[in-house]
Amino acid sequence: MKDHNQHKYKGIVRGFFHQLLTIDFVRYCIARLRFFYFVRICRKLKTFDLSTQKAIASNTVFHNLKGLKDLAVVRSLALIKPVTAIDKVGIHSKVLTIGPRTEGELLSLIGYGFLKKNIRGLDLISYSSWIDLGDMHAMSYPDNSFDVVIMGWVISYSEDPVKAAQEVVRVAKNGAIIAVGVEYGGLVAQEQIKNLDYIPGAGRLTTQASQLTDFFGEAVDHVYFSHSIDEDRKDLKGSVIAVFSIKK
Repeated sequence: MKDHNQHKYKGIVRGFFHQLLTIDFVRYCIARLRFFYFVRICRKLKTFDLSTQKAIASNTVFHNLKGLKDLAVVRSLALIKPVTAIDKVGIHSKVLTIGPRTEGELLSLIGYGFLKKNIRGLDLISYSSWIDLGDMHAMSYPDNSFDVVIMGWVISYSEDPVKAAQEVVRVAKNGAIIAVGVEYGGLVAQEQIKNLDYIPGAGRLTTQASQLTDFFGEAVDHVYFSHSIDEDRKDLKGSVIAVFSIKK
């Protein structure tokens, strides 16, 4: 997934315009225009019915509806960039991104070389034909569908992360790359969690990447990248990240 491969398979002109999507401001503007058209004009915003779903933390949809202003989705680059550095990931890889909220994350994937036709999003909120409405604990995709699965800051919202991980393994191909990220709010933020409108995953505190890979159990094969919270930053806000392959 290097730039020269992007140009080779996408063509110089199309590759150039797609690379513009790696610029945060450009990506934001395009995502903003599309958001305004589909949400404000076409009224296509819809949410998943959680009435019979107990695996998703309460107020998840309500909280994430307020996050729809994050149209550039810059933090997702912390997962996308390590994934694109892996040699086995290529322009024709089929990618599933879970919980993108808006199209910004999908636009980033296009900018970093993936083909739009091979990218699907899945979320409890959707206004776009690019993003399927659904639950990560029970996805409608067939077994062995994706080469890459990105779970950007979503597994924290699960009351049953092992079930979510098992479902990801099911829809992923043998050898697929999984990228998982969660937010760490710091000890100070945890003390103030009562002021939030949601408590993701019943307030689980994740500080180590190994806590993320543990959800996937024996399916974890090779860990390509991990980022944990250092002891001297335990009071600060940050991210815990794991990028790994799976074996089935």
